[in-house]
Amino acid sequence: MANNFTTSVNILRDTERDFNYIPTPNAGQVVCQIVNDFKKGIRSFNIIGTYGTGKSSFLLALEQSIKGKKRYFEPNFIANPKVDFVKIVGSYTSIVEQFADIFEVSINKNKHENILSEIFNRYHSLGKDNGMLFLLLDEFGKFLEYASKHNPEDELYFIQQLAEFCNNPKYNIVLITTVHQSFESYAYSLNSTQKQEWTKVKGRFREITFNEPVEQLLYLASEYVAENIAAKPNKSAVEKCLKLAVETKAFDFNQDFLNEIVTKLYPLDILAANTLTLALQRYGQNERSLFTFLESTDNTGLTKFNKQENPFYNLSCVYDYLNFNFYSFLTSRYNPDFSAWSSIRSAIENVERTFDTSINDYIKVVKTIGILNVFSANGAILDGKFLSNYLEIACGVVDSETLIKNLDAKNIIRFRSHSKRYILFEGTDLDIQTAIIEAGNRISEVSDITTLLGKYFKFSPVSAKLYSYETGTPRFFDFVISDYPIKKTPVGEIDGFVNLIFNSKIRHSDIQDASKNQKEAIIYCFFQNSAEIKNLLFEIEKIQKVIDENKDDKVAKRELENIVDAQIRLLNHYITDSIYTGSKDVKWFFKGEEKTISNKKDFIKLLSQVCSIVYSATPIFKNELVNRHKISSSIHTAKKNYFKALSTNWDKENLGFEDAKFPPEKTIYLSLLKENGISPIRENVMDIISIDRTSSFYELWKVSEDFIEDAKFESKKVSDFVEILSKRPLKLKQGLIDFWIPTFLFLKRDDFAVFNEEGYIPYLSNENLELISKYPEKYTIKAFDIEGVKLDIFNSYRTFLNQSVEQKIDNGSFIETIKPFIVFYKQLKEYSKQTKRLSPSALKIRQAIATSKDPEETFFEAFPSALGLSLTTLQQDKSKLQSYTTNLQNAVRELRTSYDELVKRFEDFICDEIVGKPVEFEEYKEHLQKRFKKLKKHLLLANQKTFVQRIDSALEDKTAWLNSIAQAITGRTLEVFTDEDEILLYEKFKAMILELDSLTNISKADIDEANEEVIGVKIDSFFSKIDPKVVRIPKSKSKEIEELKIALKTKLGKDNTSNIAAVLNLLKELMQ
Repeated sequence: MANNFTTSVNILRDTERDFNYIPTPNAGQVVCQIVNDFKKGIRSFNIIGTYGTGKSSFLLALEQSIKGKKRYFEPNFIANPKVDFVKIVGSYTSIVEQFADIFEVSINKNKHENILSEIFNRYHSLGKDNGMLFLLLDEFGKFLEYASKHNPEDELYFIQQLAEFCNNPKYNIVLITTVHQSFESYAYSLNSTQKQEWTKVKGRFREITFNEPVEQLLYLASEYVAENIAAKPNKSAVEKCLKLAVETKAFDFNQDFLNEIVTKLYPLDILAANTLTLALQRYGQNERSLFTFLESTDNTGLTKFNKQENPFYNLSCVYDYLNFNFYSFLTSRYNPDFSAWSSIRSAIENVERTFDTSINDYIKVVKTIGILNVFSANGAILDGKFLSNYLEIACGVVDSETLIKNLDAKNIIRFRSHSKRYILFEGTDLDIQTAIIEAGNRISEVSDITTLLGKYFKFSPVSAKLYSYETGTPRFFDFVISDYPIKKTPVGEIDGFVNLIFNSKIRHSDIQDASKNQKEAIIYCFFQNSAEIKNLLFEIEKIQKVIDENKDDKVAKRELENIVDAQIRLLNHYITDSIYTGSKDVKWFFKGEEKTISNKKDFIKLLSQVCSIVYSATPIFKNELVNRHKISSSIHTAKKNYFKALSTNWDKENLGFEDAKFPPEKTIYLSLLKENGISPIRENVMDIISIDRTSSFYELWKVSEDFIEDAKFESKKVSDFVEILSKRPLKLKQGLIDFWIPTFLFLKRDDFAVFNEEGYIPYLSNENLELISKYPEKYTIKAFDIEGVKLDIFNSYRTFLNQSVEQKIDNGSFIETIKPFIVFYKQLKEYSKQTKRLSPSALKIRQAIATSKDPEETFFEAFPSALGLSLTTLQQDKSKLQSYTTNLQNAVRELRTSYDELVKRFEDFICDEIVGKPVEFEEYKEHLQKRFKKLKKHLLLANQKTFVQRIDSALEDKTAWLNSIAQAITGRTLEVFTDEDEILLYEKFKAMILELDSLTNISKADIDEANEEVIGVKIDSFFSKIDPKVVRIPKSKSKEIEELKIALKTKLGKDNTSNIAAVLNLLKELMQ
């Protein structure tokens, strides 16, 4: 066979290269999956496989098979395809720029769209009927690495657009990418929002795992060795090695397969070969590293190992090769088996310090034990018999039993009886086995099985797969351990329980009776004999006791913890076997009937049967992105878009979504509404939206309608609706509930009123729907129950508002009727909203409108109560309805005119108190203007001057003129007056008029402003009449007057009131 091995394949460089590709079953399955998914409409694929699994070779082989150059596979995409390939090898650069270069797009504006357009043109050029364009992106992870660090939003958005573009089933454009690790692994440096977007883009691809099994690598190795390495096998020794390998159960071997390759693998022994392939999968690059090993020329490789000391290339040789070629990785903290490899090196050093002879043989023992403990299965038998035989046959070690005993005696290795294997041991002064035995005397026997089992038994929830497949609703059962049958309601993601009961004091008939009365999805599993479980728990408790007593001995503690872990695994294994293998000691019950469980398949089938019975009303809804407990961030975005389309485009076909595009929100609409015959479109408001009885959503629809019906009698929280849908017989997943409730409420929006903490919500917008979904506990609904006298009252309001009479009341009618009242209140002046100068009826009507949150309560309770009536009174005597309507009109009219009444009272005050007779606006305005015409305005105080200016204003509107006067007096306009402001206005107005009158008298005198000062004095008294005086003082006497004032002040006391009284009395005497 020609040696065409190369360390790597490049899909661009090696397009025409003649390479030997061996199509493996795994590769064939990948091709079949791509073809089958293609026929289902999927066009974007992401192949995930670790380094060296042959992904690049696979892409080349797939290309040659599709083109017909070589038939490695039979990819039957379409008949007689005319194909073209665009191949890209990823690099640490922008994927947008790479595609722009390949498709020659140089314009930066709308670059994404232009690239996609060029791809389509390339595809279109192949022909309308049978053209196929393949986009192969090898090393796609390099683009993702770049995207995560440079403009991730733009780079990722293009990848999303590319995948969505290719996924259009109308066109035959196939995108295939290859990566070494999962999509999310490339997003480790991004923030949480960007990571969510990363996950959303991942969902646009069909992920396919590409990892070759160990058998395939062994087969490739055997073919290579047989062809290229000349070695005559010792058949007897080969057969002995094979027998040892099979008996030890270290690996999952297929006997027929081993018989076929074991001789070809020589000088590799079968255990060494298997260990090597597993190691290369874990530390190297699979197939690539395997061929690197086979081609190796160093002294640890297959061609140059020491054949004099080693009959086979054995496990010790494998250790040497791995340690030589992967040393930097094995000694780094990134190595998942770092501690195990450190233990091997430590044991080797210990051997070199402890022994003087046969050191190489001792080291072979250590390497063999160490490497097997890293790679062999947990249940492998690695006892002294196996180890001795293997060392002598494969490793050429003489007297291996003595070597093993010496290593054990020196605490370098130790035999674990519980796991039937030798391990490397770092040494401790504690005799572990003796300590465990002695601990049994210091702890009591296990009596409380359930508590300990709950501590050690670990079982993940199990899925009712058949039910989930048939309905689209995932159902999960959790395991619960107890003494007695549980009575528990499944909540959240858990839909049922498998109750494992351990109690020797009850009989299986007790369990059967409890099961008969249980309505929830609970399967009871009764363990009649728990002796073995007790023994295992006792062993675990003994070991745990030794651990607690030796916490400072780190070596002993680590060893004991390993023993505990093994015992716990054994316990879980025992219980699992009892559950799934039809043990006579275990009895199963559901709904009072005993069930037969012979294997795990029967158990899984029972879970689905239970779900079909308990959750009989659950609708069939096959949308895995929505029908789940928690939806992804991308579906949260789709939910917002769906609610927006529903609330704004409900009257359009398909909610206005474009026919050729299928965004997630459209898919949700199709699966939730259209496929169930539910249409939000109504020709008129009297049309009733309903659902066909044959629909799987019929029961859900009826339960939802019943909830609204119940809301006629009392307000219902939307969270109560959530609770109903979260319980049997529906128990919808939270994702579906979050879509269904807002959708149903919108469809039935005219049958009820919606309220939140702030009050009535007249219209359900997309924001309201999103908030209802997010905070259902903050929203309530009240359905309309309007019949009889209620309908008469309601129509009397509509008559009062000049609206048409209705026979059926819905949310639209309520909005139309309550709106004028609310608008009326909002348009009232602030004075009208707070004055108490109204009748009791008007005050109560105003209060009812101002505090209205529930239109129904306002119309049928608050308004009648404000007018001294009740709904019961009106029901008993319908003749009172007419007077009730009249009184309501009067109360509303009183509110509306209350401000006008304030203006009129102010006007009357001016006429009565100032003018002295009723006159029109123009007359009392002119009267006031003439009254203060001779005032020396430049001598007035600021407030006096403002008042006079307002009086002299040219305003011709009476209300505006009076408002300006009121503001000059009180600082507030009449519109915002309180009742106290009105009283204050009258007092201050009179005082201002008196002040100005006095100043007018002064102004009439002939005054020499340059040489004299004039003061007007007026004193009011109840007991004597004192005429006002005008005092004229020459300015030349200013000094004399100031001295007299100072002299008088020296005679005044400390009581200010007494001082004022004394000065006024003196002034009175002087003025008389």
